[in-house]
Amino acid sequence: MHGTNNLDDLDKAILKTLMEDARRPYAEMAKQFDVSPATIHVRIEKMKAAGIIEVLR
Repeated sequence: MHGTNNLDDLDKAILKTLMEDARRPYAEMAKQFDVSPATIHVRIEKMKAAGIIEVLR
C-alpha cells in the first residue's frame, strides 16, 4: 500500500469515517462495515505505515 491509488473501498470508507470522527471506536466501524475489529485495526495500521494516516499528538 503505497499511496491512495492502492486503497480499496473499505480503506476509503475507513478514511472517510475517521475524517468525520477520528475517535470512532474500531468495534463500531467493524459493525458498520461488516468486518471484524481486527480487520479495521490492520487496515488502519497499514495506512499509518504507508503515510496515508498521520497521527498527531
